[in-house]
Amino acid sequence: MWGGGVAWSPDIDEYVDLAVWLMRMCGAINAAVAQCLRVAGSCVGGMGTAVAYPSNDAVLAGQGLGVAEYIVIGAGPAGLAAAGFIAKAGSRVAVFEGRPKPENVFGSYPVVLNARGLSALESLDPTLMAKAQEIGMAVKELHIVPDNKTVAKVPTYGTCIMRDQTAHLLLEAAEAQENISFYWEHKLSSIDFQTKTCTFELPDGSQKTFSAERLVAADGNRSRVRRFCEEHVADFSADADPWGFQLRFMNSKGVPGQTEVNPDVHFVLGDKGYVCQQPNGEWSISLRVLPDSDEEFITSDQATDENVQKLKEYVQTYAKFAADNLLDDEAYRKWYDCKAFDGVVVKCSCLNPAGWICIIGDAAHAVQPATGEGINSGLEDAAVLGEMLKEHPEDPFAAFDQRQRPNAHALQKLALQAKDRVTKPPPRTQAVNLMVTIGLAMAKKLHIIEGTREDFTIGEKAATAGIKSYDELVQMDERQRSKLLPVATALAKIFRIPKEHPATQTQA
Repeated sequence: MWGGGVAWSPDIDEYVDLAVWLMRMCGAINAAVAQCLRVAGSCVGGMGTAVAYPSNDAVLAGQGLGVAEYIVIGAGPAGLAAAGFIAKAGSRVAVFEGRPKPENVFGSYPVVLNARGLSALESLDPTLMAKAQEIGMAVKELHIVPDNKTVAKVPTYGTCIMRDQTAHLLLEAAEAQENISFYWEHKLSSIDFQTKTCTFELPDGSQKTFSAERLVAADGNRSRVRRFCEEHVADFSADADPWGFQLRFMNSKGVPGQTEVNPDVHFVLGDKGYVCQQPNGEWSISLRVLPDSDEEFITSDQATDENVQKLKEYVQTYAKFAADNLLDDEAYRKWYDCKAFDGVVVKCSCLNPAGWICIIGDAAHAVQPATGEGINSGLEDAAVLGEMLKEHPEDPFAAFDQRQRPNAHALQKLALQAKDRVTKPPPRTQAVNLMVTIGLAMAKKLHIIEGTREDFTIGEKAATAGIKSYDELVQMDERQRSKLLPVATALAKIFRIPKEHPATQTQA
């Protein structure tokens, strides 16, 4: 109001208090309103005398409430990339992570950034892709080696890098942005879906509450955000199927001077595990563990002489090249210090529950290691979110859901297929899958098909012919296999390959 040409300002604080209340109720949209009120208060209080009022964050800090335009839950590669794209679009973002800031990048596990993941890094910042390729190792071939027999050599395109090395590159880039804030050791404890506020628990037991216009959930395969959405958002649901197996690792520097095992090659040990060299020069040998059926020497945490000897014999049986050239006694014994870990395969009914939340990465579509798509699909999600922020600023999360939901559901199909290959499928299923794989290889060699699903994920086709969406890959794979499956199934019946495992038949 104006009166007699004199600026009216004594009750501006009442407007500030009102703005704070609105922000509590409606989230960060009203932060802009409060700022406008303060600017107006400065102007009308002035005509030569500026009135200084505290910032939104300062006022809300006094009320125990923090504000951000965007909140990202999870500081893994997907979350950090998402924060980078949001900041690039000009918005303020606060990143929350329940764990401390990581220090040892080699304490994680090796991953392969394929054409999809590298393209996502490049779209955020070309220097990120260049740095990843510089500190990582080029992967030139993938050898399939079941039972010590090399049955296939697949030309590949990708960069082997530690998962936390990728996160570290993204973190360095994010920390250089003024509009990104980080909150380490802030564990999400609750979400108020009405007021769009998140409450976090700190290491000392205290709590802090933040309000945001929008929230990006990148908190992994056992996402708390996803669980809270299941509990409180109507018509939202999620499936989380266990992998059905666990993984354990051995690391070794290898036998000095060995040249038998090429570091440019990664090795798939059939359904038993995976071997590759890490960027620090150490070799990583991961083995599948079936807790309910494997022998004690595989599942135990006791490095007894008997267990170590049996483990050596096991590796000789399934990965002789690793036993002879890469592993020593210390590596075998450290196996028993490595805790086995597992995961789940996730499918969400939608990716934008409640409208103001967007679920990405493993929180949206966790896969399992055999797909090789975990980190790559998460980085792609972040890149797509960046596109939607530009193309659909009025509702980027709805646009993201429309674009990525079919791909997330396709990923689940790929993950479940990979799970079946790792968890000992029945003999007939194994035989049918093998015959179909051989048939596809022949069709590719005869130029009947352009390439297989693998050629457009880990293979060179993704780099030369273009990246296909996961939905496109699943549809292509189903078309290709539809002609071969009936023939392979008929042959399996003719040769009387058992439908079930012998032990199952005996029990029946």
